[in-house]
Amino acid sequence: MPVFIASLQNELFKLRKRKKYTVLLVIASAICVLSGLRGIVVNAISGMDFDRAALLGGLTLSHMTFFLQIFLPLMAIMAACDLFPVEFHDRTIRACLMRPVGRGKLYFSKVTAVFVLCAFDLAVLFVVTAVTQLVLGGTAEGIGTGLAACLLDLVPLAVLICFLCCLDQLLRGPSLAVLIGVVAYVGLLAIGLYVGGAGGMLFTGYLKWHNLWIGTALPFFAMLPRIGLLVGYGLVFACCGHLLFERREC
Repeated sequence: MPVFIASLQNELFKLRKRKKYTVLLVIASAICVLSGLRGIVVNAISGMDFDRAALLGGLTLSHMTFFLQIFLPLMAIMAACDLFPVEFHDRTIRACLMRPVGRGKLYFSKVTAVFVLCAFDLAVLFVVTAVTQLVLGGTAEGIGTGLAACLLDLVPLAVLICFLCCLDQLLRGPSLAVLIGVVAYVGLLAIGLYVGGAGGMLFTGYLKWHNLWIGTALPFFAMLPRIGLLVGYGLVFACCGHLLFERREC
Protein backbone atom coordinates (compact mmCIF):
# COMPACT_ATOMS: atom_id res chain seq x y z
CA MET A 1 0.00 0.00 0.00
CA PRO A 2 2.76 2.59 0.76
CA VAL A 3 4.18 1.95 -2.72
CA PHE A 4 0.77 2.47 -4.32
CA ILE A 5 0.17 5.70 -2.35
CA ALA A 6 3.60 7.03 -3.33
CA SER A 7 2.88 6.23 -6.98
CA LEU A 8 -0.55 7.88 -6.72
CA GLN A 9 1.01 11.04 -5.26
CA ASN A 10 3.47 11.11 -8.13
CA GLU A 11 0.67 10.84 -10.72
CA LEU A 12 -1.38 13.55 -8.98
CA PHE A 13 1.67 15.80 -8.97
CA LYS A 14 1.93 15.39 -12.76
CA LEU A 15 -1.69 16.43 -13.20
CA ARG A 16 -1.32 19.40 -10.82
CA LYS A 17 1.62 20.69 -12.84
CA ARG A 18 -0.58 20.98 -15.94
CA LYS A 19 -2.27 24.37 -15.63
CA LYS A 20 -4.99 23.55 -18.16
CA TYR A 21 -6.95 21.65 -15.53
CA THR A 22 -6.97 24.67 -13.21
CA VAL A 23 -8.00 26.97 -16.06
CA LEU A 24 -10.85 24.69 -17.12
CA LEU A 25 -12.04 24.37 -13.53
CA VAL A 26 -12.08 28.17 -13.16
CA ILE A 27 -14.06 28.49 -16.41
CA ALA A 28 -16.56 25.84 -15.29
CA SER A 29 -16.95 27.60 -11.92
CA ALA A 30 -17.59 30.89 -13.71
CA ILE A 31 -20.25 29.20 -15.84
CA CYS A 32 -22.00 27.99 -12.67
CA VAL A 33 -22.01 31.50 -11.18
CA LEU A 34 -23.19 33.12 -14.41
CA SER A 35 -25.95 30.53 -14.71
CA GLY A 36 -27.24 31.53 -11.29
CA LEU A 37 -27.03 35.23 -12.14
CA ARG A 38 -28.76 34.83 -15.49
CA GLY A 39 -32.22 34.09 -14.13
CA ILE A 40 -32.04 36.97 -11.64
CA VAL A 41 -30.86 39.47 -14.27
CA VAL A 42 -33.50 38.42 -16.79
CA ASN A 43 -36.28 38.73 -14.23
CA ALA A 44 -34.96 42.07 -12.98
CA ILE A 45 -34.77 43.51 -16.51
CA SER A 46 -38.28 42.33 -17.32
CA GLY A 47 -39.55 44.06 -14.19
CA MET A 48 -41.30 40.96 -12.91
CA ASP A 49 -41.69 40.19 -9.23
CA PHE A 50 -40.01 36.91 -8.40
CA ASP A 51 -39.02 34.83 -5.41
CA ARG A 52 -35.26 34.40 -5.33
CA ALA A 53 -35.49 31.39 -3.06
CA ALA A 54 -37.79 29.63 -5.53
CA LEU A 55 -35.71 30.73 -8.54
CA LEU A 56 -32.41 29.52 -7.08
CA GLY A 57 -33.72 26.43 -5.30
CA GLY A 58 -32.01 23.23 -6.43
CA LEU A 59 -29.34 25.09 -8.40
CA THR A 60 -26.87 22.26 -7.88
CA LEU A 61 -29.17 19.59 -9.29
CA SER A 62 -29.94 21.79 -12.29
CA HIS A 63 -26.22 21.83 -13.14
CA MET A 64 -25.66 18.09 -12.83
CA THR A 65 -26.07 17.49 -16.57
CA PHE A 66 -23.28 19.98 -17.30
CA PHE A 67 -21.07 18.48 -14.60
CA LEU A 68 -21.57 14.81 -15.42
CA GLN A 69 -22.10 14.67 -19.17
CA ILE A 70 -19.89 17.50 -20.42
CA PHE A 71 -17.24 18.85 -18.06
CA LEU A 72 -16.08 15.80 -16.07
CA PRO A 73 -15.92 13.43 -19.09
CA LEU A 74 -13.78 16.03 -20.88
CA MET A 75 -11.45 16.27 -17.89
CA ALA A 76 -11.25 12.47 -17.67
CA ILE A 77 -10.43 12.14 -21.38
CA MET A 78 -7.61 14.68 -21.15
CA ALA A 79 -6.19 13.35 -17.87
CA ALA A 80 -6.18 9.74 -19.09
CA CYS A 81 -4.44 10.89 -22.26
CA ASP A 82 -1.78 12.79 -20.28
CA LEU A 83 -0.99 9.80 -18.07
CA PHE A 84 -0.94 7.13 -20.77
CA PRO A 85 -0.54 8.05 -24.50
CA VAL A 86 1.48 11.20 -23.77
CA GLU A 87 3.94 9.34 -21.55
CA PHE A 88 4.30 6.47 -24.02
CA HIS A 89 4.74 8.96 -26.87
CA ASP A 90 7.40 10.95 -24.97
CA ARG A 91 9.00 7.78 -23.53
CA THR A 92 8.70 9.25 -20.03
CA ILE A 93 6.85 6.09 -19.00
CA ARG A 94 10.27 4.42 -18.77
CA ALA A 95 11.14 6.59 -15.78
CA CYS A 96 7.97 5.40 -14.05
CA LEU A 97 8.78 1.76 -14.75
CA MET A 98 12.30 2.18 -13.34
CA ARG A 99 10.85 3.01 -9.93
CA PRO A 100 10.25 0.14 -7.44
CA VAL A 101 6.58 -0.24 -8.32
CA GLY A 102 4.94 -3.03 -10.28
CA ARG A 103 3.07 -2.40 -13.49
CA GLY A 104 -0.23 -3.29 -11.88
CA LYS A 105 0.16 -0.74 -9.09
CA LEU A 106 1.44 1.83 -11.57
CA TYR A 107 -1.57 1.35 -13.83
CA PHE A 108 -4.15 1.57 -11.07
CA SER A 109 -2.39 4.54 -9.48
CA LYS A 110 -2.81 6.37 -12.78
CA VAL A 111 -6.49 5.38 -13.01
CA THR A 112 -7.03 6.47 -9.41
CA ALA A 113 -5.29 9.80 -10.10
CA VAL A 114 -7.73 10.52 -12.92
CA PHE A 115 -10.63 9.64 -10.61
CA VAL A 116 -9.30 11.85 -7.79
CA LEU A 117 -8.93 14.77 -10.21
CA CYS A 118 -12.54 14.40 -11.42
CA ALA A 119 -13.87 13.92 -7.88
CA PHE A 120 -12.03 17.04 -6.73
CA ASP A 121 -13.43 19.06 -9.63
CA LEU A 122 -16.94 17.82 -8.86
CA ALA A 123 -16.50 18.83 -5.21
CA VAL A 124 -15.28 22.31 -6.19
CA LEU A 125 -18.17 22.83 -8.61
CA PHE A 126 -20.65 21.67 -5.97
CA VAL A 127 -19.24 24.14 -3.41
CA VAL A 128 -19.22 27.00 -5.94
CA THR A 129 -22.82 26.29 -6.92
CA ALA A 130 -23.98 25.97 -3.30
CA VAL A 131 -22.26 29.23 -2.31
CA THR A 132 -23.72 30.98 -5.36
CA GLN A 133 -27.18 29.78 -4.39
CA LEU A 134 -26.82 31.15 -0.85
CA VAL A 135 -25.07 34.43 -1.75
CA LEU A 136 -27.62 35.38 -4.41
CA GLY A 137 -30.47 35.12 -1.93
CA GLY A 138 -31.50 31.50 -2.17
CA THR A 139 -32.04 29.12 0.73
CA ALA A 140 -30.22 25.93 1.61
CA GLU A 141 -32.99 23.93 -0.09
CA GLY A 142 -31.62 21.24 -2.35
CA ILE A 143 -27.99 21.55 -1.21
CA GLY A 144 -28.10 18.34 0.84
CA THR A 145 -29.80 16.53 -2.04
CA GLY A 146 -27.17 17.88 -4.42
CA LEU A 147 -24.38 16.57 -2.19
CA ALA A 148 -25.98 13.12 -2.11
CA ALA A 149 -26.33 13.22 -5.91
CA CYS A 150 -22.63 14.06 -6.32
CA LEU A 151 -21.59 11.16 -4.09
CA LEU A 152 -23.85 8.72 -5.95
CA ASP A 153 -22.63 9.87 -9.36
CA LEU A 154 -19.02 9.05 -8.49
CA VAL A 155 -19.85 5.37 -9.18
CA PRO A 156 -20.64 5.65 -12.93
CA LEU A 157 -17.89 8.27 -13.23
CA ALA A 158 -15.37 5.67 -12.02
CA VAL A 159 -16.65 3.22 -14.66
CA LEU A 160 -16.25 5.85 -17.38
CA ILE A 161 -12.67 6.53 -16.25
CA CYS A 162 -11.85 2.80 -16.34
CA PHE A 163 -13.23 2.68 -19.89
CA LEU A 164 -11.17 5.67 -21.06
CA CYS A 165 -7.96 4.36 -19.47
CA CYS A 166 -8.54 0.95 -21.07
CA LEU A 167 -9.16 2.58 -24.45
CA ASP A 168 -5.94 4.57 -24.19
CA GLN A 169 -3.90 1.36 -23.95
CA LEU A 170 -4.75 0.77 -27.62
CA LEU A 171 -3.59 4.22 -28.76
CA ARG A 172 -0.20 5.88 -28.99
CA GLY A 173 -0.68 9.36 -30.44
CA PRO A 174 -1.94 11.88 -27.82
CA SER A 175 -4.04 13.84 -30.31
CA LEU A 176 -5.59 10.66 -31.67
CA ALA A 177 -6.28 9.43 -28.13
CA VAL A 178 -8.23 12.59 -27.27
CA LEU A 179 -10.15 12.43 -30.55
CA ILE A 180 -11.01 8.75 -30.20
CA GLY A 181 -11.99 9.29 -26.56
CA VAL A 182 -14.38 12.10 -27.46
CA VAL A 183 -15.84 10.20 -30.43
CA ALA A 184 -16.30 7.02 -28.39
CA TYR A 185 -17.97 8.88 -25.53
CA VAL A 186 -20.28 10.92 -27.76
CA GLY A 187 -21.06 7.82 -29.81
CA LEU A 188 -22.08 5.84 -26.72
CA LEU A 189 -24.28 8.73 -25.55
CA ALA A 190 -25.92 8.93 -28.98
CA ILE A 191 -26.56 5.18 -29.10
CA GLY A 192 -28.13 5.32 -25.66
CA LEU A 193 -30.41 8.19 -26.70
CA TYR A 194 -31.49 7.09 -30.16
CA VAL A 195 -31.34 3.28 -30.13
CA GLY A 196 -34.33 1.81 -28.34
CA GLY A 197 -33.42 -0.09 -25.19
CA ALA A 198 -29.68 0.58 -25.50
CA GLY A 199 -29.63 3.32 -22.87
CA GLY A 200 -30.33 0.86 -20.08
CA MET A 201 -27.55 -1.47 -21.23
CA LEU A 202 -24.73 1.08 -21.66
CA PHE A 203 -22.82 2.47 -18.69
CA THR A 204 -23.03 5.98 -20.16
CA GLY A 205 -26.78 5.82 -19.63
CA TYR A 206 -26.17 5.89 -15.86
CA LEU A 207 -23.92 8.95 -15.60
CA LYS A 208 -26.78 10.73 -13.81
CA TRP A 209 -27.01 7.81 -11.41
CA HIS A 210 -28.70 9.94 -8.76
CA ASN A 211 -31.93 10.02 -10.80
CA LEU A 212 -32.52 6.37 -9.88
CA TRP A 213 -31.94 6.92 -6.16
CA ILE A 214 -33.26 10.40 -5.36
CA GLY A 215 -36.84 11.52 -5.77
CA THR A 216 -38.94 8.78 -7.35
CA ALA A 217 -36.42 6.10 -6.42
CA LEU A 218 -36.85 2.55 -7.64
CA PRO A 219 -37.13 -0.32 -5.13
CA PHE A 220 -33.73 -1.65 -4.06
CA PHE A 221 -34.25 -5.09 -5.62
CA ALA A 222 -35.14 -3.43 -8.91
CA MET A 223 -31.80 -1.60 -8.68
CA LEU A 224 -29.72 -4.76 -8.22
CA PRO A 225 -29.46 -5.56 -11.98
CA ARG A 226 -28.32 -2.00 -12.67
CA ILE A 227 -25.78 -2.12 -9.86
CA GLY A 228 -24.51 -5.44 -11.19
CA LEU A 229 -24.29 -3.98 -14.70
CA LEU A 230 -22.12 -1.07 -13.56
CA VAL A 231 -19.92 -3.31 -11.41
CA GLY A 232 -19.49 -5.70 -14.32
CA TYR A 233 -18.52 -2.91 -16.71
CA GLY A 234 -16.06 -1.54 -14.18
CA LEU A 235 -14.39 -4.92 -13.57
CA VAL A 236 -14.13 -5.71 -17.29
CA PHE A 237 -12.62 -2.32 -18.18
CA ALA A 238 -10.23 -2.38 -15.21
CA CYS A 239 -8.99 -5.91 -15.93
CA CYS A 240 -8.68 -5.39 -19.70
CA GLY A 241 -6.84 -2.11 -19.21
CA HIS A 242 -4.46 -3.72 -16.73
CA LEU A 243 -3.71 -6.66 -19.04
CA LEU A 244 -3.10 -4.37 -22.02
CA PHE A 245 -0.82 -2.14 -19.93
CA GLU A 246 1.15 -5.19 -18.72
CA ARG A 247 1.78 -6.30 -22.30
CA ARG A 248 2.43 -2.87 -23.76
CA GLU A 249 5.95 -2.15 -24.95
CA CYS A 250 7.68 1.07 -24.02
